[in-house]
Amino acid sequence: MRFPFNQRGFTLLEVFAAILVFALGAMALYRLQVATIQSSSFANDLTEATTLAQGTMEELLARDYLDPNLVDTDGDGTNQDLNGDGVDDNGGDFGLGHDNPLDSSTQVDFAVQSGRYQVCWNVANDHPIPATKTIRLIVTWHDNKEVPHRTVFNYVVKNPAPDL
Repeated sequence: MRFPFNQRGFTLLEVFAAILVFALGAMALYRLQVATIQSSSFANDLTEATTLAQGTMEELLARDYLDPNLVDTDGDGTNQDLNGDGVDDNGGDFGLGHDNPLDSSTQVDFAVQSGRYQVCWNVANDHPIPATKTIRLIVTWHDNKEVPHRTVFNYVVKNPAPDL
């Protein structure tokens, strides 16, 4: 059986070009899907860290102003503004700058582990004004590629019965 010369169809080259275009589109969609999954995973981690920080902060705020968990244990945030100008006399940041507990050279006042999250906090007394405490809460974690992440929250607590 012979086909007439005027019969139309696809050549092998046209089929190959169509397969190549389809493959490139499929690879682009695959990369987009991978990026979406990674972004979703990070968003989930950040939500868990924020929720953990919120719960820990609520527990701390429910405690008495003089509770041992709200004390500047290493003294790096206490009595550093003797002239009352709101500036750390030691040139620091009232001990609140230790917000990278993944770095072993930094000191935090308190640290607890919660699953793969580490929750730490530093306390600075009489900062930013007398009769207050600033609590800096730091939540750190590593993602599934072992990349470290952290989120930091600050909260100022007023002494309910300041000594005047």
